[in-house]
Amino acid sequence: MNAAILIVEDEAIVALDLKLQLQDLGYQVVGMASSAADAVAAVHRHRPGLVLMDVRLQGQGDGIDAAEQIRREHATPVIFLTSHSDAETVQRAARTAPYGYLTKPYQLKELRAGIEVALTKAQLERQLREADRWFASTLQCVADGVVVTDLQARVRFLNPAAESLTGWPSEDAAGRSVDEVVRLAPEGGGAAAAGLVRDVIAEGRPRPVLHGQPLLHRAGADKVVDNTASPVRTEDGQALGAVLVLRDATERLAHEAQLRASEERFRSTFDHAPLGMALVSVDGHFLQVNDALCRLLGVERDRLHRGSHTEFTVEADREHEVQRLHELASGQTRMVQFEKRYLRPAPAEPVWTLVSVSQLGDGPQATCHLYQVHDLSEQKQAAERLAELAQERMRREASELASAHKSEFLSRVSHEMRTPLNAVIGFAQLMQMSSAALEPQQMRTYVDHIRSAGEHLLGLVTDLLDLNRAAQGALQLDLQPTRLDEVVAETRMLIEGLARSHGITLAVNVPEGLLVMADAKRLRQVLLNLGSNAIKYNRQGGEVRMSAQAGGAGQVIVSVKDSGIGMTPNQLERLYQPFDRLGAERTRVQGTGLGLVICRALVAEMKGTLVIDSEARVGTTAILTLPAAG
Repeated sequence: MNAAILIVEDEAIVALDLKLQLQDLGYQVVGMASSAADAVAAVHRHRPGLVLMDVRLQGQGDGIDAAEQIRREHATPVIFLTSHSDAETVQRAARTAPYGYLTKPYQLKELRAGIEVALTKAQLERQLREADRWFASTLQCVADGVVVTDLQARVRFLNPAAESLTGWPSEDAAGRSVDEVVRLAPEGGGAAAAGLVRDVIAEGRPRPVLHGQPLLHRAGADKVVDNTASPVRTEDGQALGAVLVLRDATERLAHEAQLRASEERFRSTFDHAPLGMALVSVDGHFLQVNDALCRLLGVERDRLHRGSHTEFTVEADREHEVQRLHELASGQTRMVQFEKRYLRPAPAEPVWTLVSVSQLGDGPQATCHLYQVHDLSEQKQAAERLAELAQERMRREASELASAHKSEFLSRVSHEMRTPLNAVIGFAQLMQMSSAALEPQQMRTYVDHIRSAGEHLLGLVTDLLDLNRAAQGALQLDLQPTRLDEVVAETRMLIEGLARSHGITLAVNVPEGLLVMADAKRLRQVLLNLGSNAIKYNRQGGEVRMSAQAGGAGQVIVSVKDSGIGMTPNQLERLYQPFDRLGAERTRVQGTGLGLVICRALVAEMKGTLVIDSEARVGTTAILTLPAAG
């Protein structure tokens, strides 16, 4: 061990010789002193691990005085090396608790052995002092009061917490009976402190914690503490004393009082709530139910406790409830709310309820679920009644609307039919009144007017019949693969004369062999209507283009585009109103206002669509989409 040693010797030659010997043995000599004052100063300066001290020194004081001061101020180990061995000197030296006392002359082996023993003992004592400091520091920080006693139940030590609880400083309490310092009231159900200490020493095992025992403070104020005691024994089992631990129970008792009050409030709220309430375990069993829920379900409390919550739930509602409870368990929400039906004893019907569920405990630590059950019977009945009233009102309004539409339709039909009928009757009367005086040319004019009015009337009747069949879903169509180019060619031939009379250029671009699923006759009717409209509502020198192409998703797109007067957005909104000619009734263009309505119905029957796109003073485009064939 390469220890630092201080030599205190008043004879320089002896000191030097001792230094050389120590160095040969492998020790480090940090200094040499010849007086008591120098020795104390050197220890303070060099902090050696060991002091070799001569008793007789130069100057004031001797080696024993120096050793006493060094022990008191630095706790540095000292070995006396002296030629003095008289009883008085030895007794004085012993009072300084030296680590060795060697008389001169000494053997080198004795010196080395004494040094090693002293250094080892010093190290052990340092470790013991450090352990004591750790223990003392720990007791200083412990919030519980710790009282250490001897075998006679006398106080040896109090930590700060015990001082605060008892009102006794540790210095004042030391040596006093523990009953005088720790005054536990017997009315708390426990023994006095001294009796508790003696019991645990005699029994040799700790006592369980005794809760809520009154403790009288030195100043007279009462506290309530939880206390326990344990014996202190040596390694071989010999009793040394006991440790009494005191914990201030004031905060715990306050919390318990708050908890009891909270539980009482919850229980009162739970039991007397006007809505049904239940505590349900996480595995689905009733833990507690209130009277309102029992009345709602028509079941006794004991019957609910014997059954599972799922047992009283309509089967169709169970899966949804499980999903919502999973949301609650995953922490997505603090409460879930849903409607469910509870079963009731026959013959009662299941009752609709609105259930609010919250979780007591978090996530996997949940203890149970709190169900709040609102009876929705009255709300459901009211909702059903409102629905019935709404349906009745809708039927009445629909009937009134249908009647109004029917009246309006009949009014429009009568108006449209009256005009050609008046023409027929009027010209017939003219012919009847002046048949003899009529010129052949004038006669032919009257006949032409009658024929034109009749044809108009026939067309109107035909359109009305088609419109009625479409409304009743009674249109008879023969859908089969149809060559579109042939139908368009026929349509062009039928409207070419009308186009020439209006000065309209007619252009057709339809690929040969393009097949659509359609009724050829009805498709021609649609194209004739669209084409004639494109001509009639065009401008002088305008153009009409009819084209077709294969579209995506097995469709064929047919387009009829004109450069005519077009339509405003307002007119487009009224486009499919029967007999609404969008203002054309004030022009010389003939029509009934039924053509597009019938066209859309025919196209729908052929599994297609008809879309009209138009811009005022620019033109109109009719886009017809039909399913492809082949």
